[in-house]
Amino acid sequence: MSSMTKSQKEKALIILAVVFLLVLGAYSYFMVYAPAKEARLQAELTLSSERDVLIGLQAQLKELPEGEKISTSELQQKVSIEPLSELLVMQIEQAELLSKTLLTNIEMLQEPVTLPVPIEGLENLQQVKTTVTFETADYKGITAFIKEIEAMDRILVIDAIDFTSNEEVTAAESEKEAVEVTLGFTAYFRPDLIALADTLPKVDAPPPAGKVNPLPANDGTALAEEEVVPAEDTTDVDVNVEVNVEDGESAAADGQ
Repeated sequence: MSSMTKSQKEKALIILAVVFLLVLGAYSYFMVYAPAKEARLQAELTLSSERDVLIGLQAQLKELPEGEKISTSELQQKVSIEPLSELLVMQIEQAELLSKTLLTNIEMLQEPVTLPVPIEGLENLQQVKTTVTFETADYKGITAFIKEIEAMDRILVIDAIDFTSNEEVTAAESEKEAVEVTLGFTAYFRPDLIALADTLPKVDAPPPAGKVNPLPANDGTALAEEEVVPAEDTTDVDVNVEVNVEDGESAAADGQ
């Protein structure tokens, strides 16, 4: 068995090294460089396409008319970050005055909104369920009261309305009874938006009267009992009465 010479061994090592380098280069090209190049070309195409879409949207945006800017304070007029129950009561009393009705009861209940299907952004939505009972002379008063409630800036949803109709008046002397109405509606608020606390609507409530006793000071009869007594006339009246007294002799002479 012949042994390889030193030069042959060197040539064999060189050939093996060249083959190894060729295999390594082919592996690097097909497994690393080629996929990376393909990905880069694909990314460039995607970037070019997205750039064209962005340019088109910017052009459309410039053509659109400028919309009105709405401040957060105006948005809170519709959905505030607090219940604002006091403001609701004041607006209900205003509706009572404008519709010429008579409020007899107001009930409010705060609770979270339960949605059948969860909606993103409404997880922390709360509601104020309000039930109002009032009396009115006719159906016109009912519609007037509801109209005033719906005219509020705050978003309200009327849930229910219940009233009973009076019997038909058949005699002229019969008195027309008032219609009792129960109206239920819901307002909403977002307590999680604490960053908007500075733009919360202010409740312009009148200051307290400071009365210890809220009842009237009198029943109206005290003023009636006070009669104006005219002052006595104490003016001195000078009465001049002239009396002529004759002496006795003159009187006797006249008698003869």
